[in-house]
Amino acid sequence: MTRSPHVIVVGGGIGGLAAALGLLRQGQRVTLLEQVASLGEVGAGLSITPNAGKALDFLGLGDVISRIGSTPPAGQIRHFQTGATLVNLPQDQSREKYGKPLYHVHRADLHAALADAVAALDSRCLHTGCEVRHIDSRPDGVRVTLADGSSIDADWLVGADGIHSRVRAELMGADRPNFTGYVAWRGLIPGEIVDPALLDPPLCMTVGPRRMLMRYPLRRGAVVNFVAIARRSDFETHTLRLLALTPVDRLFKWGLFDRDPLPSWTRGRATLLGDAAHAMPPFTGQGAVMALEDAAILGRAAAATTDIDELLRRYEAARLPRVTAALAMSRARAELYFADDPMQQVRALGAGMAELRTLYDYDAATVPV
Repeated sequence: MTRSPHVIVVGGGIGGLAAALGLLRQGQRVTLLEQVASLGEVGAGLSITPNAGKALDFLGLGDVISRIGSTPPAGQIRHFQTGATLVNLPQDQSREKYGKPLYHVHRADLHAALADAVAALDSRCLHTGCEVRHIDSRPDGVRVTLADGSSIDADWLVGADGIHSRVRAELMGADRPNFTGYVAWRGLIPGEIVDPALLDPPLCMTVGPRRMLMRYPLRRGAVVNFVAIARRSDFETHTLRLLALTPVDRLFKWGLFDRDPLPSWTRGRATLLGDAAHAMPPFTGQGAVMALEDAAILGRAAAATTDIDELLRRYEAARLPRVTAALAMSRARAELYFADDPMQQVRALGAGMAELRTLYDYDAATVPV
């Protein structure tokens, strides 16, 4: 019998787990290396737009995402000081327009679902506490050297180790992410301590000069998720009262970074996926989505050919133009969303959402690979 190809996936986040799952489903032997000692995921809410839902269908998690996700209700955009309603947001119509709903999901819930699916296919493929120090990518395979001095040989490798990717540095040379100039605060509030008046409507965006905050429920209202990008604390009263309820251990602060697009992700028998390849600012909500699409396309490329070099060519050719365009879109949105006038922001948000929806028709299970 022909030996199944052996692939090393570096990184146990959403992108790495999705890649491992897609490749395991196609009969590849996977070794998944994660640097931390215990697999887990921090963070708050994220949007699973219809294109991500289609990728999750291909990965076998369509039913799971419908169980752990929440479809967004109708909502409002409000003025940051007065609380006045600037525009009403209708109920999302993604299912009718794109064939899949838009879901809001807790990042940790999606991560756990992917980890469970990987373990169900190969409970021994995940190795934690494995810090990659060096990658030797050759025409006939790869060798990964770990911090403890041990090494692992494989036929090929996928670097899915995030925006500060060691794999990217090894393959492409050292560089640094670009600071966008924005800082995000993300938080989770236990639903039972929130006055219902603060969640009317449940989905709400508050906008002001060079700042915005968005909130929505997760886990059927068990927690309230918010993300705020702002420089001052002069939001309207409802927003300030809501923020004051955030437990200290559920409040997270991030500088927002991205990476310049690469002309190629592949060197020899090693390639990149997710933020390691195309980290983008969150203004289109497509960072994790693009990683899920990557994983589905990688799995399809593995199904299309047993030639690893051809597999890598197909994957990169299918994905690089799309994610480069998505990165440019996200960067452009940042300049428009953070205007000085709230009504100008509302108009920009409307135009931005219309542009974003052009990404929703993409189906990673059917596009040419």
